[in-house]
Amino acid sequence: MAESSIIIKESTIDDLDSLESLMKSLTETFRQKFFKEQWRLDMKYKYDVGGVFVAVDTTEDKIVGMILVDVGRDMLSNKMIGKIINFIVDPKYQGKGIGSMLLERAVDFSTERKATVVRINARRELKNTVQLFQKFGFDEVYMVMERELE
Repeated sequence: MAESSIIIKESTIDDLDSLESLMKSLTETFRQKFFKEQWRLDMKYKYDVGGVFVAVDTTEDKIVGMILVDVGRDMLSNKMIGKIINFIVDPKYQGKGIGSMLLERAVDFSTERKATVVRINARRELKNTVQLFQKFGFDEVYMVMERELE
């Protein structure tokens, strides 16, 4: 597969079924349950505000990656902040530059929306992903701590 067969485009509601399988894969990676109905409702909202981008293999006519980005005002700093929420590339397509293409589009979208900073949560154990983020100029800024409640 040549990289030229991959395009990045803004996603539409028609992509929802294809994105569902990618999202299931993402939740499985992190050993989380996939809440299909809630996810579909959230995605319909995301389509209204923008920031959903997909990587399409045009030779297969298949969505092989996605990235979701929100841009909003940070109440503490008053800066416009881009936040990358979900980011996944089909494992069969990883290592081919698709993640870089998606990240670049998310950063461009944030810039278009006047964001001065883009944030993304990363798991340290996913070393290749962390290296990709660092390649794009992302630095570790703070630690997120979590406590499960019953």
